Amino acid sequence: MPSCRLRTVARLASLVLASVLLASLAPFATARAQGGHIGAIVGATFSTLRGIDGLDSRTGLIGGISNVSSSSGLFTMQSELLLVSKGAKGTNSTAEGLQLDYIEVPIMLRLQPKTEGTVHPHLYAGPYLGFKIDCKVKGTSGSCDDIPGVSTKTVDVGGTMGAGLDFDLGPLVLSGGARYSFGVSNVADFDIANVKQSAKNGVFALYAGAAVRVGGSR
Repeated sequence: MPSCRLRTVARLASLVLASVLLASLAPFATARAQGGHIGAIVGATFSTLRGIDGLDSRTGLIGGISNVSSSSGLFTMQSELLLVSKGAKGTNSTAEGLQLDYIEVPIMLRLQPKTEGTVHPHLYAGPYLGFKIDCKVKGTSGSCDDIPGVSTKTVDVGGTMGAGLDFDLGPLVLSGGARYSFGVSNVADFDIANVKQSAKNGVFALYAGAAVRVGGSR
């Protein structure tokens, strides 16, 4: 019976993930029809588990595809499909740390003032939905959920805010920026030595990107 329930939960999670991924592709199709730019971003993350004592920030990676819709006004939409490494590490070289990897879909409102020249600043903010695809504990070979007293969640819900610069090179757009993502849902529960704690994700990221215009104008 437990195995049947696990298979049912896995199927439901797969269906939800597929639905979210399909929905995330809609803005990219809109960009092709109405203009904008589509490209890739890659960078470094500096993550923590908020609410847990005795852990330090860990360094990971962020990468994926990004779409900015065309707009003649101050505001437009920015959507992404990302792989993001989160978690935290121990306060010394031997302490255990937690690595959580997610597929993440942020949908954000973007403020991009009209400026002269080829350098254009922008601000953005909006919600994200993440699905855990891997979880590891330093010094162990199994899943972190196999560790007694550790339980992680499949879904991570939160918000993202950031700022950056676009470098307009005609059909090519180079970009760079910084962002902070904060989870509002618990992603890990710990019950160790009769001490119970719950954690939310917190991630600072630096990134760079390159995109191509797919129609319309800035």
